[in-house]
Amino acid sequence: MQKTIRRFLLFLTGINLPAIGIILNTRSDLGVAAFTSFFYALSKITGIFLGNSSIIVYFVLILFQFLLLRRLDISVLLQIPFSVVFGMVTDFYDYIIPEGEFSSVGKLLLLAIAIVLTSIGVYLYTNCRLLMTPVEGMVQTIADKWNLRFSLVKNCFDFSMLLLTILVCLFLKQPIYGIGIGTIVSALLLGRIIGVYEKNFSVFFASVFESQREKMKNKWNGLAS
Repeated sequence: MQKTIRRFLLFLTGINLPAIGIILNTRSDLGVAAFTSFFYALSKITGIFLGNSSIIVYFVLILFQFLLLRRLDISVLLQIPFSVVFGMVTDFYDYIIPEGEFSSVGKLLLLAIAIVLTSIGVYLYTNCRLLMTPVEGMVQTIADKWNLRFSLVKNCFDFSMLLLTILVCLFLKQPIYGIGIGTIVSALLLGRIIGVYEKNFSVFFASVFESQREKMKNKWNGLAS
């Protein structure tokens, strides 16, 4: 019971930290995180809320996961309501975190905090293995399918989202929204920071959650069969 409560609390922390990180990235005015660059650009191009544009992108990523898995996976299906919730949480923090004018040092500090919060949050909820955002779900699906490290796939995925953002903005003859030095820094560092957590805290998560993971895996397999 204690492990279940601990796991749930870590999961809740994990999904809130990236949402805060996303907004702090936008507030730094140095460029959004690479993995959010596409739905940020979509938000600017279409005029819809950032959370709503993230939901659209998330649904596309969910579809890709099904194509890669070639089966109906309950854990991926559950990303659909989670995508809606995460989009609403993101819009909530977008509403309560004020915009402001910051010095160069202040912008760099905001960027650093955003990267740290995002990396911690992603590491927490991916290791809890309850639910993931479709971004991390997509990364985890690729990592599992080809037996690759999550941090490596995360880096590659972030750069692919960055490239997609640039290509779409150029094709639509729009400004290249949200891409700056902060985008490059987050793309270079986010996966590597998660890799540091993987190396130093994997034993902790294995001891706390391994039995729970096996139960969840058996549960999903039973439901899918």
